[in-house]
Amino acid sequence: MILATAMAAVGICRAQDAFPLETGDLLFQVNGQSAYTEAIRNVTTGIDRLEFTHVGAVCIEDGKIYVLEAIPYGVVKSPIETFFRQSLMSDGKPVVVVGRLKPRLRRCIPQAMDRIKALLGKRYDFVFDPDDDDYYCSELIQACYLKPNGKPIFRSAPMTFRDKNSGEVSPLWIEHFKRFDCKIPEGVPGTNPGDMSRSRKIRIVHRYF
Repeated sequence: MILATAMAAVGICRAQDAFPLETGDLLFQVNGQSAYTEAIRNVTTGIDRLEFTHVGAVCIEDGKIYVLEAIPYGVVKSPIETFFRQSLMSDGKPVVVVGRLKPRLRRCIPQAMDRIKALLGKRYDFVFDPDDDDYYCSELIQACYLKPNGKPIFRSAPMTFRDKNSGEVSPLWIEHFKRFDCKIPEGVPGTNPGDMSRSRKIRIVHRYF
C-alpha cells in the first residue's frame, strides 16, 4: 500500500512537469472508483471512447497551477496536485486529457476565469438542474465559458441516465434522485464531460497517460 501510494505520487509529479498547461485549458479526468463515478461512466462517452467523469479548468496564478472545478464539496480552486490525486491511475499516470479552446475562442478565457472565481463556494448540483444556482462540473464550465455575444461556447444536449449497455436506468440513479426527492431529469438539456471532450470548439493537446 505504501509502495502504491509512493508510485502514484511520483506519477503525479511527473504529470505536472510533462506538459506546459495554459490558463483556460480544460482537464478531462476519469476519477477513481466509486459507485457514483461508475454510474457516470455508464451513461457518457468521451473522445476515443474514454469514460470521463469530471472536468475542471486550469488557472495559473503567480506561477502556481490550480484547477477551478465543481466537486461534491462545491465550486473550489484546487492545487493541481490535488486534482491529479483524485484521478484513476494507469501505469502510475493519471488518466487526464487536456483540451484547449481553438484560437478564435481563446480571447474568451479571461472573462471565463472571472466568472468561475465569482462562483467559488457555490454548492454542487447533485440533481443536475440547469435552472438552479448550484453547479456540477461540466455545467460550471458551460455557464462560464461564453462567446463575446454571451452565448455558451459548449452546447447543451438532452441528458440521459440510461446505461449504455442495457438501456435501462440503473438502480443507483433511481436511488440517487429518490434521495433528493426529485424526478430523474431524463431528456432535460445539460452537459457532461464526455460530450464536452468531443466538442469541435477545443483541440485535445495532451494526454498524461
